Amino acid sequence: MSSGADPPCNSWQIDSFLSSEDALSRHILEGRMPAAISCVTIPVEDLQKSIAFYRDGLGLTIEEQDEEHAALDLDGVFLVLLERGEFGTYVERVGHRPAARGAAETIISYFTDSKGEVDAVMAQAQKAGAQIVAASDEDGVYSGYFTDPDGHTWEVLFDGD
Repeated sequence: MSSGADPPCNSWQIDSFLSSEDALSRHILEGRMPAAISCVTIPVEDLQKSIAFYRDGLGLTIEEQDEEHAALDLDGVFLVLLERGEFGTYVERVGHRPAARGAAETIISYFTDSKGEVDAVMAQAQKAGAQIVAASDEDGVYSGYFTDPDGHTWEVLFDGD
């Protein structure tokens, strides 16, 4: 992928949505954008290290990869790992500056079916090299938080309500 190209998820995820005539016409007729997220793109310092964390450590499948990005499947939503410099090119196009490394602007949440699953995912993340940063069990919500190798925060939770 080179600077000036379309964002990494456009080429395959958005095209598949647009090829679905029923979904597209339903949203056009209703006058609203599609109620779905196609991908989440996060900047990474070391693409190979991040790929190893998500693929080998957390078990995600790589759907597409080149020297500047990798797209991993999160059950229909894609997590795109994009080298920090290339990520900056995209956000600068729309007049923004890339956030400083370590600045939190997003929490990526993963809902589970049990407290045991929260514990299992947190243990898997820690074994893969994640930093465990917090845990909580209040108001019926059992959760844990970890950061990936680039400091992106993930929340793993079970809402018992």
